Amino acid sequence: MVEAPTLFSNPIKTLYLFSIVLFNYAKDAVKYLSKFWHIIGFLALIVIAPRFVEGEHSELVRQADEIAYFMLYWLVLGIMSSVGLGTGLHTFVLYLGPHIAKTTIQAYECNALPLFVPSKYATQYVECPKEATGIAMFDIVKQVYFETVLFGIGTAIGELPPYFVARAAALANKKLEELDEVLEKKDENSFMHRMKLLIYNKLQKNAFLTVMLCASIPNPLFDLAGITCGHFLISFWTFFGATVLGKAFIKMHIQLPMTVFVFSQEPVKALLSLIQKYIPFIYEFLSELLDKQRKQLRDPSLFKEGAKPLLAQLWDYFIILMIGFFMISIVNSLVAQYVTEQEQEKKKGKQHQHHSNKHHAGDHKTSKKAKSS
Repeated sequence: MVEAPTLFSNPIKTLYLFSIVLFNYAKDAVKYLSKFWHIIGFLALIVIAPRFVEGEHSELVRQADEIAYFMLYWLVLGIMSSVGLGTGLHTFVLYLGPHIAKTTIQAYECNALPLFVPSKYATQYVECPKEATGIAMFDIVKQVYFETVLFGIGTAIGELPPYFVARAAALANKKLEELDEVLEKKDENSFMHRMKLLIYNKLQKNAFLTVMLCASIPNPLFDLAGITCGHFLISFWTFFGATVLGKAFIKMHIQLPMTVFVFSQEPVKALLSLIQKYIPFIYEFLSELLDKQRKQLRDPSLFKEGAKPLLAQLWDYFIILMIGFFMISIVNSLVAQYVTEQEQEKKKGKQHQHHSNKHHAGDHKTSKKAKSS
């Protein structure tokens, strides 16, 4: 078995193979989209034409663009969170969680739902409305509900690659290492192995319900659900429908209220009082940090003027490192998959050549026997 190169072991060869993979993907995409050229052309005309004609509709076009970018932004973050068989970028912690937290803190500071300027779909900063109207947790949930559901749908889309890979392998009568590990007898008494085997068996009998339940809870075994569904050629809409229902509606309806509750005013006060009582040496630091955050949320100009605080700079560097790790893992995994496929093709070619040679040798012996008789 040839070991696949990585960006650290052999960067030039890895980037060369990665460029081949991208070219193959682009070629397949063009080939697939060419089947629907008339539909794509019609949709492109609808999207592009209004931009060349000035009129009252121009403002509606601008608003539609803002909403489209907003939807794409949260969908892509959701996809990045779950794509890559466990190597995904945890964008809920990096983006959606802080967005919900910021909106919650601002709502309690304003004692009203915050205003997004210039609009919710093109937010540059938030500010308090002129009048305090009071706030309830459900109001905050509604305020960030749309982006949360979009993020959940994105995570469901990100779970599709394992399904398609396993489906293609099943149609080509190939074995998958992930499923072979499940069926192996080693470590059969371990909890993880028993869980994998349980999911494997349940997916054969009741795919929709099992996928929905696996998608509804934080479950590191969910990739196995996609692989197994693809392996058993379970309908795409059964798998994807159950995944969307589990991730975008059940799981997100658990995460969203919990995040809002954690960053609401009363739980934060209770937490600070506990810290002051049991860990007094970090109480002052946390209090100052929260006060600074509140001031920034109250005064948008603080976002534009002056240098970022050290904690914000460290957070930015952390995000850059996470994105870098994510991109490196994607490149390495795609190259490894390409190398494995090439090895399998070579083995098939050798086996075919071996059978062909044996067939010719048999024919040759038969013809010799016929001549001697």
